[in-house]
Amino acid sequence: PAAPVFDVTPSVVGNGFLSPMGVQQVQQGQTAFFTITPASGHSVMVGGTCGGTLNGTNYTTNAITANCTVIATFTPITYAVTPSAGANGTISPNTVQNINQGATTTFTVTPNSGFSASVGGSCGGMLAGNTYTTNAITAACTVSASFALLPPDSPSMVTAIAGDTLIAVSFTAPAINTAAITNY
Repeated sequence: PAAPVFDVTPSVVGNGFLSPMGVQQVQQGQTAFFTITPASGHSVMVGGTCGGTLNGTNYTTNAITANCTVIATFTPITYAVTPSAGANGTISPNTVQNINQGATTTFTVTPNSGFSASVGGSCGGMLAGNTYTTNAITAACTVSASFALLPPDSPSMVTAIAGDTLIAVSFTAPAINTAAITNY
């Protein structure tokens, strides 16, 4: 008698391709073969009830003994972006962010009063105002904010008026010193 024939049903979840997509009829004891191709920036996990082995983009089922399924689940590849901030300021969010491959992410960098911010790390990116935007993420990386004390402002002369015997000079006080200096 001829060996029984079973249905091997393929299924796709997410962004990718499984070929052939139709049900394959396979004789008992034989295997089914599929080509599995994730979409850009995605990885694949193969499951279902047939069992089998993924080698590169080639998936071969175990020997078929009953009707079964092959399910290719495609998920975005993500990388951990780890922020940190030194003393005298904050970075927000301040927890690890899982970012899809090729995407960027932003952080708010806030120096304490009297401090300036700079940002480095392995992600690369640009600080504009208080917003830091990473380059496209291609691996796990870090964003490190550091804060430096601003130099004191030098007084600047506003007006000088010559009088009979005295000269009146007024200055604009430094930003970090609110005491006004006048009439020397």
